[in-house]
Amino acid sequence: MKYRILYTSRAQKDLRRFQDTTARRKIRTIHTLGEDPYLHVRKLEGSAPDHPVYTFRIGLYHRAILSIHDEVLIVHVLGTENRKQAYRDF
Repeated sequence: MKYRILYTSRAQKDLRRFQDTTARRKIRTIHTLGEDPYLHVRKLEGSAPDHPVYTFRIGLYHRAILSIHDEVLIVHVLGTENRKQAYRDF
């Protein structure tokens, strides 16, 4: 079963800050998670056990912060940032 990919308003705002080619590459890479979202993600330390937050590497310098909801088959993209900034708010 395929997961749907949803973006928060913050994630949409983050994507608008990048050049068009970079934003498209990020979106295309994030959408590869639809088949098996647990294949390439890592659970963030310190996230709540009942509602874990994951990180997904996009290229060398960018990360997407995700929340995966198995019961409704949704991958919720919480934000996309440069790797230096990505973990500060989560």
